[in-house]
Amino acid sequence: MAVRRKEKLMRCSQCRVAKYCGAKCQKKAWPDHKRECKCLKSCKPRYPPDSVRLLGRVVVKLMEETPSESEKLYSFYDLESNINKLTEDKKEGLRQLAVTFQLYIRGEIQDVSQLPPSFDIFEAFAKVSVTFGIFANALHQPFTLYFVVDP
Repeated sequence: MAVRRKEKLMRCSQCRVAKYCGAKCQKKAWPDHKRECKCLKSCKPRYPPDSVRLLGRVVVKLMEETPSESEKLYSFYDLESNINKLTEDKKEGLRQLAVTFQLYIRGEIQDVSQLPPSFDIFEAFAKVSVTFGIFANALHQPFTLYFVVDP
């Protein structure tokens, strides 16, 4: 269903963060949103940036026992992080996101040892976040572009 600019989106009644075009879309998205919802409720009233929520979704997908069809061809672990090409300022930003992520995900995962094997939070943020400072949204605020292997 396409949402027009002036239409009001519905919000998840539990976390009040996730938005849906209607009850049908919300019900369809619930299996993926259920764990995220728990994390969002645990960090009220300060919600994490979208990049933290995105990485949370990636982690949940990685923890599933059965890989999706696309993951059989190309997995999250195949992505390059290019950490060695980042400036110290960008690395510090990723470190701050990693700390925020640990606070966010504790609603679902109590200890980093529960994360998928060989999963490095800092490197994961370097894989999923690519900031373009020259682009801006309609309000002239910088935004982040995300690449997701299998949403």
